[in-house]
Amino acid sequence: MNVVGIVAEYNPFHNGHAYQLARARDRFGDQTPIVAVMSGPFVQRGEPAIASKWLRTEAALLSGVDLVIEIPFTFACASAERFAQGAIRLLSDTGIVTDLYFGSECDDLSLLCCVAEEYDEENPEYISLLREKLREGKSYAKAREMAVGEYFRRSGRTELAEASARIMSMPNSILALEYLIAIRKTGSKIRPAALLREGAGYNDCSTESALMSATGIRNLVDRRIDDGKYRVTDIASDLIGRLPIISLSLLLSEWQKGVCPLTPRALIGEQIIRIRSESIETLEKFAYMGDRLPGRLKNAVGRLRDTDPEHLLEAFREEADTRRFAPTRIFRAMTSMLVGQLEKDLSDLVTPEYIRVLGFSDRGRNLLRMMRKTSALPVMDKASDFLSHGGNPALTRMAELDLIASDLWALKAGLRYGDEFERIVIRLTAAQTKRRDERVFPDSSA
Repeated sequence: MNVVGIVAEYNPFHNGHAYQLARARDRFGDQTPIVAVMSGPFVQRGEPAIASKWLRTEAALLSGVDLVIEIPFTFACASAERFAQGAIRLLSDTGIVTDLYFGSECDDLSLLCCVAEEYDEENPEYISLLREKLREGKSYAKAREMAVGEYFRRSGRTELAEASARIMSMPNSILALEYLIAIRKTGSKIRPAALLREGAGYNDCSTESALMSATGIRNLVDRRIDDGKYRVTDIASDLIGRLPIISLSLLLSEWQKGVCPLTPRALIGEQIIRIRSESIETLEKFAYMGDRLPGRLKNAVGRLRDTDPEHLLEAFREEADTRRFAPTRIFRAMTSMLVGQLEKDLSDLVTPEYIRVLGFSDRGRNLLRMMRKTSALPVMDKASDFLSHGGNPALTRMAELDLIASDLWALKAGLRYGDEFERIVIRLTAAQTKRRDERVFPDSSA
């Protein structure tokens, strides 16, 4: 039996995600179950997810996913390489996933595999070129793009140099390369398959495309918050038609109940005060704070003067802007600082230590039953399950970071402290799953 794995953030679940699930059914068969490994309260960009992981799980299940697993914080809020390594490890360690289906601006799998084979930080010539570009003051992303292209040109492969330049400038293609590298490095037998990304680009804020990007959707919500017009009815009018009706309904219901949508604006004040209050030596101990970033952040914070709270995020970004550090790197460092993730944790926590189940459909129930027999890792159904694994220091530390991140997100969103321990796995009944499949996949024989 084929089981398709998808790596996702669903931040929030939008029309592009629904399109990917529909194409997965077309490609792999109507009855093929889908497993999503999904970021929890914080995402790869270093930002809080706009909605709770539980709401995003429910939206995914009601839209066609059969089993949702959480990516631990230390891999979810991380560089593309670490994010991909953690996600692929989780899919492999389930013991049931056979195929990986990912979106990419380039769907030429042979080309992606060829570039991925060379774009590997174990290649000494590539590493030398990368370091050279970094010394020139290029950002890591730009240095990486230039180093790969130059490596191909030096070896006489001009066409690959040009192709790699295009690929390395596209966010989803970069993640695709990292997935392919992770599959090779882990020795996984998972078969990769690429879906050409349709609609707005990853960072495209255009409101015109039917497949609007998650970035554009979050910006619409953030604009309402920034304008001081945070009313659910206003947000609803902005988002209608840009999200599947199920996803939009869940979001509006949660926000109507007073659970606030979170954007980087929610954390920036606390992050700035923390940067001011800690010494450079202390800040340097936190994850992603290397390369003299703490000094840069202290200088940026020190230049902020007489700034309205609603403009604090934009003012900080302007002061902290530099070619050397990408905004995502800065915000991953600042989020790690709040959660307490140390640089040491990045070297100690190299692989996932558990599989945290967030939800499943009726079809997913059978998957979960199989996974409990095949999984290389302990399977956790609730937060209290972590308490029975105190003999494993890596597992305990990974779980501690997850729980701190969950509590931080919950408090900022207006939930009760310790809410994570009250949550149970989301389950779709057989009737709910049948109605879902009839609605989402009307041509399915399920």
